[in-house]
Amino acid sequence: MSFIEILKKIPSANERRGSFGEYFAASYARRFIDALVLKDVLIDGGNGQTSQIDMILIGAKGLYVVEVKLYKGAKVYGDGTRSTWYYYRGGKEYDIYSPLMQNEGHIRSLKKLLADFGDIPMFSVVTMICSSFRISNINPPGVIENGVCNSLPSMKKVLQLIAKDKPAVLDDAKKRAIYDYILAHQHTGKDERIKHKEAVRELKKSVETLKQNGLCPRCRVPLVPRKGKYGEFYACPNYPKCRYTQKENVSEK
Repeated sequence: MSFIEILKKIPSANERRGSFGEYFAASYARRFIDALVLKDVLIDGGNGQTSQIDMILIGAKGLYVVEVKLYKGAKVYGDGTRSTWYYYRGGKEYDIYSPLMQNEGHIRSLKKLLADFGDIPMFSVVTMICSSFRISNINPPGVIENGVCNSLPSMKKVLQLIAKDKPAVLDDAKKRAIYDYILAHQHTGKDERIKHKEAVRELKKSVETLKQNGLCPRCRVPLVPRKGKYGEFYACPNYPKCRYTQKENVSEK
């Protein structure tokens, strides 16, 4: 094995921090919800890609798909209708892909995997370990199927809020069957995870190139200027089918 191959197998600092966050979230979840817990699940994501899900809670009222992000000491801002969110730390601004939309992709992959089980309710929970956040437009009016929080105690409240007034649809036998099915159909082994991480890195490089050229990284078409309540921004002309946005058109600099 070459030195480069060895380095690829060593998790980065961000990956180690993310793993710790996922571990504590999973441990915490087991204490307050009657659910089976799966952590760090890698499944088919379509188009030859894989989808890595931080945590899946299989409860009586459905599946809670949890995305865990660790932004220690940061303030996070975002809009549920936009693909780009921002966090501020140390006086600097960083843009990130919306964890809410990332989780929507995970749910699509999970629904495809579990198609034979029927239409199982699935709820999105984004847990960002950060100092504070301000996220708007998370749910449609009158509907609570998504939750965003910034601590493990608040994750508990979000899960309870999502579950409130919803009917139980899974008995213990069905929950166990879903749990066993996901376990049997996930990708396992270090090589599979290395392959997934390399694919993610290549995708990020491709996205950055398209952004630098003023193109939507999804539709590969030129971004157009828009005006919102927070000022001007650039967006994909295929909205609302595509909700990609960015603050400025880099190609015009």
